[in-house]
Amino acid sequence: MRRSLLAIVAISGLLLAACGDDDDDSADTASDDSETTEETVAPASGSGSNIQASGECGAGTGEEATGEPIKIGAMATNSPVADFTWITGMTAAYFECVNDNGGIDGRPIEYIAEEEQVDPTQIASLARKLIEQDQVLGIVGSTSLIECSVNRDYYAEQGYYLIIAGVSQDCFTSPNFSAVNMGPYYSSLGGAQAALRAGAEGRMVVASPNQPGFDLINQGVVDFAEENGLEGVSILEDPPFADPAGFAQRLVQEAGDGGGVVLDYTGPNVVPLLQAIEQQGLVDSVIWASSTPPNDPSVAEALGPDWNDKFLINAEFNVLDSGQPDQEHMNQIREEYASDINSSSFAQMGYLAGRVATDALMGIEGEITKESVNEAFRGITNFVSDIWCLPWYFESGVGANVSNNVDLTVVPRDGEMVQTEECFEIAELPGNNLAEIRQAEEDQGLNTGEG
Repeated sequence: MRRSLLAIVAISGLLLAACGDDDDDSADTASDDSETTEETVAPASGSGSNIQASGECGAGTGEEATGEPIKIGAMATNSPVADFTWITGMTAAYFECVNDNGGIDGRPIEYIAEEEQVDPTQIASLARKLIEQDQVLGIVGSTSLIECSVNRDYYAEQGYYLIIAGVSQDCFTSPNFSAVNMGPYYSSLGGAQAALRAGAEGRMVVASPNQPGFDLINQGVVDFAEENGLEGVSILEDPPFADPAGFAQRLVQEAGDGGGVVLDYTGPNVVPLLQAIEQQGLVDSVIWASSTPPNDPSVAEALGPDWNDKFLINAEFNVLDSGQPDQEHMNQIREEYASDINSSSFAQMGYLAGRVATDALMGIEGEITKESVNEAFRGITNFVSDIWCLPWYFESGVGANVSNNVDLTVVPRDGEMVQTEECFEIAELPGNNLAEIRQAEEDQGLNTGEG
């Protein structure tokens, strides 16, 4: 198997570069007796374009771009259920840094990021505004609860290939979208895998917002539980929680003693629930896990010591204090251009979207048009960053794109988020496209650095 070979031959330095330093004192939540068959994956080097020099934005000239703007659009949910504007905010920060360093051949990027409130009519209207009124040449960094479902056909008709951070499954089942993240379906599934390795038994509960499409997102955890001899339970509950203590008790009752609970909520919404769990002495009642969003130092800082090593967060990216070049670059850009945005997985998503899009724009030969921009986005292959476990690409060629399908686990410990598992494959399940996608990767040399 391709990834088994990588795990054998890749040198340890590459592993540290993409998955953070191993801490000899870190808690090892993996169980040798687990029935799961996913393999630890050693990251590969790659041959992506990576035009920008390490630690630089764009051309790195230090000169402000003053030419005709290149318009790039985006859309992000901003509602009580979820606020994804951190992501577009970080993409905007990256583009601002690019503009301060020569832009794209002297032309600045004009980033038009719209906010939506989970209203399909509004979302459809904003897409048309961006394309028909603003005449953006590409769309980068969009992150929305339902926008992929609302606008997928429209973007395809208009010939746009979007670099996004995906949420709904429609973001991962259209050839016109490619996400720098893996989204809540796959990330929750990764959380369930970690919970099973940590010893969860009996029942596996997954709880997500009661929003369109989240029943399908939860289904991945339910299917995984049943494939491994557990009962899967799906709960849909919108935040902010009116009674965090009551919801905590419900989750524990549903899971049963020693069961697993996978949470799928953003950091600001999950903290009151975690605090209620701790206050009621329920931390050790079940194995607690989560999708990516709580991988935020502010979440770790808000939790008491009872949570040390006991909240298994599926992190779609490297740890935030890895010290690796791209991560340090992101930290510097955030501090200089967007200090109001938390250092978080959301910030990593925005940074990566801006970085890969900029590389694609810099590689365009000839006129920069809607057609050349979208073809450049679509053509990204094996883009290497120490923030990912493996190189990223846009298109798998099978009609579904889940380029980020290998990640790791972090836990809170003494007010910090600490890596506790190495990079591993998200589980292949009937209907989740990963088996087909990984075969395409192997056939085309994608996600390996061999293409």
